[in-house]
Amino acid sequence: MDPVVVLDATMTLAAARAALDLVGPTEMVVVRRRDPRATGAILWYPLEEWDRERVMAPGLDPEMPLGESLDLHEHGASEVRQLTDPEVAGGQWSGLVVDGGRAVGWMVSNPQAGPTRGVDFDVESHVSRMAPPAAPPPAAAPLTPAPLAAPTVEAYPRVDVPEAVAPKTAFPVVVGLAKEAQLGVQGAIMNLPRDPATSHLTVQIKAESFTVDQVRQDLPFDPDDVTANLVTFHLTAPDVSRPWQGRIEVEYSFNGLLVGTAWRELLVTPDAPAEAPTSTSGGEVAVNLDQSVPIDLTVSISRGEDDSTFLWSFVSHHPVELPNEQVITRIEGKTAESFALHTIREMAQVDGSETAELKLDGIATQIADNMGPPFWPLLAEVWRIAKDAGRLPTVLLVSQESLVPWELAATDDEYIVDRSLVDPTAPQLLGAQVIVGRWRPAGPETPSKVRRPSATPVESMTVKGLAVVVGEFGPSSGMKSLKEAKEEGVALTDTYKPSVWVKAIDSEVAMLLKGTLTDRGEPVDAQVLHVASHGEVDPDSPVNSGVVLSNSSIRIDESIVIGSNFTKAAKPLVFLNCCQLATQSGGALIEGGLAAAFLRAGASAFIAPLWNVNDTIAKDTALAFYDETMVKGRPVGDVMRELRARFTTAFPKHDQTTPLAYAYYGHPGLILSRQETT
Repeated sequence: MDPVVVLDATMTLAAARAALDLVGPTEMVVVRRRDPRATGAILWYPLEEWDRERVMAPGLDPEMPLGESLDLHEHGASEVRQLTDPEVAGGQWSGLVVDGGRAVGWMVSNPQAGPTRGVDFDVESHVSRMAPPAAPPPAAAPLTPAPLAAPTVEAYPRVDVPEAVAPKTAFPVVVGLAKEAQLGVQGAIMNLPRDPATSHLTVQIKAESFTVDQVRQDLPFDPDDVTANLVTFHLTAPDVSRPWQGRIEVEYSFNGLLVGTAWRELLVTPDAPAEAPTSTSGGEVAVNLDQSVPIDLTVSISRGEDDSTFLWSFVSHHPVELPNEQVITRIEGKTAESFALHTIREMAQVDGSETAELKLDGIATQIADNMGPPFWPLLAEVWRIAKDAGRLPTVLLVSQESLVPWELAATDDEYIVDRSLVDPTAPQLLGAQVIVGRWRPAGPETPSKVRRPSATPVESMTVKGLAVVVGEFGPSSGMKSLKEAKEEGVALTDTYKPSVWVKAIDSEVAMLLKGTLTDRGEPVDAQVLHVASHGEVDPDSPVNSGVVLSNSSIRIDESIVIGSNFTKAAKPLVFLNCCQLATQSGGALIEGGLAAAFLRAGASAFIAPLWNVNDTIAKDTALAFYDETMVKGRPVGDVMRELRARFTTAFPKHDQTTPLAYAYYGHPGLILSRQETT
């Protein structure tokens, strides 16, 4: 079943045109209109090509209602089928499928299609059982832990910028450390090593639209007096004719690890005084230096002035040449949200088809083209260093932008020239070739000094048990039964004891998330939350987005997740083996959907697919994940790499996109250690 974009007949023509600008020419668009003849009834109108041309035609009043511009009448409404209709369940219907007054998708008759996890049945897929895996490529050598971190000293960022500057004016930005928070900074700290070997930190500056003479400098570091040293950056303001608010961002790193960021705002205006005071408008996000496994390359991605611009910076503890100029990229013609949504829809549509690999290659190239250009030579350099050490490189993406699937960026010979680095049997994709983890910037610090997400992802977890939530959907639910999800739940609870089976019903899930669920009279003690169920993303109705419960129309959405006492206390690894939950569409897409919500609630790591996944392959993926991480003790990021590689190693036709669907937020080298209980 293909997704549909829904426009309302009452919206203005201007709003409809803005929405259509974000929609591809091949995507199905329908108009929803209330039936004037019957209270509560909804009429549906597919928007044909000539209808789009009519909407976009010049000369019409942009405030005119969309329905009026299209001259919609009751007799022209399209025939639809409810989600519970037998023709839909049996695959015989072609046309729009609705659930009450909500559009579900556009179905093309195909009774042979297999089940997917989600209400989007993807009937164009020709689903096969997972082929026996081919012999995997040689496993990456274990990451060798570095010595434990030395005792730390606390410090705050110091960033001095003028409150206002005139256009085209040169001005200094003074960067250092402070013993107390600067005015305008919300009191968070950096924990820096009290180690004689730590002679300096590296500071980098990002300032979109400003000219920066030098973007990186070493800041001498004295643990006995953190305020002793300062460095000065020289910037020039842009040429503007009216007042404009700019932003200066500074990143602190040590030994290749990002340890803190700070930012300040300043006004660029022709009326700026000659001696403007220092700005007090800004903030910072501190990062704790608690890593004992160095990451080969940390990539920081910040949003620019608009939603299509990214500012990039790079940190590595290896002796590689990092760029000393600003790196800014722009997605042409789209926002990050529309680019991500379009990519996800396209990948979902080709699952199971002969064109899947071709579509993947095209998307991979588009993503690779939008990465900061220095990324590719830097990756190759750290890759060679890691290869010489007998292992694969680790990459951490710390991103304000959590939408674009950078893991699917191409690694073919246009981007990785040294072909001795890549595994030729695996897909030529970043996430299938190197060990990648994603993370989001740390959340705001509470008065109790708690940050969620944590400042840096943890690199090890002790797992006592699993909480396994399983969706069981009968005929009355209107959703396909997930036989493999039940088998998945049985296998996990039988293999990893003590584990608890949680029915995906409102009462049990609510008790689990509240932290009040018991098992045999004892409180549930689980450090892994695994969900095997349907998931849903409804761009027209956020309340209908989230994990689908078996007995309720309520979805486990971001608000419910953020309020979870269980997640705050257990800090679990969360594995949502549902569809379309790692990201959302519309406004919610900006915050990255349930990924951001679980990390905000305290999760240590998060895994979920970006699009519909085949039920059988999803089960096999989950079972393989836990076997490799919890039984064999391999790093989570490396296991995710190998599971993505199954796109080519396990499916000779390269037509099943489920292995590539999973996004992973967490430390690339995260180790899950089982604590056996009696």
